[in-house]
Amino acid sequence: MKKVLLCLLVLLTGCKKDESSPLPKATQEGKNTFGCLLDGQVFLPTPSHNIFQPTTPLQGYFYRHVIGVHVYGGEQGQMYLALRDAFQPGTYPLGETSTGNYASLNRSMGMFYTSSTRGGSVTLTRIDTVARIVADTFAFSALDYYRGGTGRTITVTSGRFDVAF
Repeated sequence: MKKVLLCLLVLLTGCKKDESSPLPKATQEGKNTFGCLLDGQVFLPTPSHNIFQPTTPLQGYFYRHVIGVHVYGGEQGQMYLALRDAFQPGTYPLGETSTGNYASLNRSMGMFYTSSTRGGSVTLTRIDTVARIVADTFAFSALDYYRGGTGRTITVTSGRFDVAF
């Protein structure tokens, strides 16, 4: 009887529930995916039914020397990532908007931007101007600059996108 209970105990503790991430997998195929954790909460593109919001919740582009990704996340706000002169895979720092490499989040309760004191990085895993695909991972923190700033910050972690532009 003790052996049966011991076997059951081993089987029950050895079985783990498959905990899949709500974020999209990090791919490099132009699948038009985006996801991150915004202050620990999942941030994903959300279609809008408002005529004043973008109809496409995820937009990527390459214009002159800037890679840009704009994401509408519903009630969580709109996130924007910009990289200037990023022509090959590698890690790029995020900082002041004047550097061209920055991130922002506009929400009803504030406008958050990376800065020299609150920054992060983007790791481009694929940049292909012929196939028109950009894929990366990212993380950053940003400070609220709305109406003189409140001193509030946001933290973005586990970010990834795979966008055709």
